[in-house]
Amino acid sequence: MSSEVAATQPTSRIPVLPLRGRVSWFEIALLVVAIGLVASPLAPNLQDVLLLSFLFAGLALAWNLAGGYAGLISFGHAAFFGVGAYVSTILLTRYGVTPWIGIWAGALMAAAFGAVLALICARLRGPFFILSTLAFAEVVRIGALNWSSLTGGAEGLSIMPSPSLAGMVFASKPAYAVVMLGYLVLVYAITKGLEASRFGFYLLAIRDNEDAASAAGVDPLLGRTAAMALSAALTGIGGSLFAQYFLYLDPTYVISPELSFQFALLPAVGGLGTAIGPVLGSFLITPLSELLRSHLGNAAAGLHLVIYGFGLIVVMLYFPAGLAGALNKLTRRRPPS
Repeated sequence: MSSEVAATQPTSRIPVLPLRGRVSWFEIALLVVAIGLVASPLAPNLQDVLLLSFLFAGLALAWNLAGGYAGLISFGHAAFFGVGAYVSTILLTRYGVTPWIGIWAGALMAAAFGAVLALICARLRGPFFILSTLAFAEVVRIGALNWSSLTGGAEGLSIMPSPSLAGMVFASKPAYAVVMLGYLVLVYAITKGLEASRFGFYLLAIRDNEDAASAAGVDPLLGRTAAMALSAALTGIGGSLFAQYFLYLDPTYVISPELSFQFALLPAVGGLGTAIGPVLGSFLITPLSELLRSHLGNAAAGLHLVIYGFGLIVVMLYFPAGLAGALNKLTRRRPPS
């Protein structure tokens, strides 16, 4: 059974720590702290770290819908990220469609890609499915590199850096932080809703024992396809937001295996199959990665990766169920109220 953050309070009261399908005081406090940080006059580099933490927390949650709840461990989510980013950017730069609309078009396209991938590959198991997702992302990356008339090829695509609300280009980083936090809250709310829904329990049943779920009347292929499509759509939204913040798309990064691994790493550190886990993973790993890169990248190239990797090993050794699992142990030690 996957690690789950539980609470011992009666169900009629708000739990102190995260509980499946319910909002806890811990989550409310975390949101208040996040809003406070957005409103604080932070240094520009810390504002970058903050909004990237929000963005990657949302992306980790999106990955977790497929990988954590449906058991579809994917190393190809960068393809959905890139599809969302390119669709919204192409609609903006070529046809003048505002990103507030293009972002949903990118999500629909990414969802279609996710559904096709699931229909073709969801019958595969273990490393065979993982390799198929990796190959799928590589095909999308090569396509983006070679279809230069549409994607700009290796030169990438640029967005005019003219501040405009209609163009979703802001003059201040706090405005971007608000958008990224809104994205995180949206994906988190969807995750909590899924946890409490019948569909969420179907996904857990499929993940834990497909044969038993099928015997109980659950369609594994339909469940996995829907989970992957939803996960891909939300990842595509994150890709569009990434494009609007950096104002440039490079296919060697936005559709890279490194990015796919990062999407999977954050939920693994925080706790697979939980809502709070990917958020905690991002809030720990993203600032650590960005700050180490900025402080050590020039002085000792590669040293930040060594420290980063060592920290990850320590977390995985002492918290095998992730940070959410550590919260779970904390809950079990609490005396009943």
